[in-house]
Amino acid sequence: MNRILLVVPHHNDTERLKPFLAELMRVLPYRFTILLSDDGSENDERERLSALIRESRLVATSEGPILLEPLLHSKNTGKGGAVYRGWEQSDGYSFLAFADADGAISAGEILRAETFFLSDECKADALFASRIKMMGRSIQRSLYRHLTGRVFATLVSEIGGIPAYDTQCGFKILKTEAYRKIRPYLKTPGFAFDVELVLLLHKLGMKTIEFPIDWHDVPGSKVSMIRDSISMALEVLKIRDRVRVLG
Repeated sequence: MNRILLVVPHHNDTERLKPFLAELMRVLPYRFTILLSDDGSENDERERLSALIRESRLVATSEGPILLEPLLHSKNTGKGGAVYRGWEQSDGYSFLAFADADGAISAGEILRAETFFLSDECKADALFASRIKMMGRSIQRSLYRHLTGRVFATLVSEIGGIPAYDTQCGFKILKTEAYRKIRPYLKTPGFAFDVELVLLLHKLGMKTIEFPIDWHDVPGSKVSMIRDSISMALEVLKIRDRVRVLG
């Protein structure tokens, strides 16, 4: 059986994570293993996280996903660092994925995207969820967040030379063998790590597709496109230049 390691990066976010983890445990099948990768949360937050895992295991079933002990890190390095530390536990898994802890992408949508990625119809090495507003899909976010998100996405696409509509959406899945090919070149621990992923996959000849999903805004995001756009744009420039020189 193909097994999938789903990493959920976490930083002082137990309240938003709690309903999402319950949904993951209820909806996802046994082929999924869930690993919460804590990125330097405060001590009381870690205690709440451990309690949440104990509660979640009490309602786990033999048909549902496996929930591992959380992966704890002493310092806050960034979302990318938390995801990559989780993916380092890749032995025994055919596929690696991550999902944001806020639950903006439901467990049902994660399962729908994963099912398509594993199907004979899909010939890609990696799948990036994408918030494409189109008939049949539901994207629920404010006009402000939509406009600022589109400005940043266009900036990323133009600076990085990425023919992608949405690099920053919070669910991605890739073949473990694809991850191992790009792993020596992964350097970005922050929120721009998604850009590094797609650029490296493209540079090393692997196929990446975007998959339209349903998405709903969840309050409490730690990223502000207004506040953080300049630093993220500079990070994208550095990533682009670093990837360009690879053989």
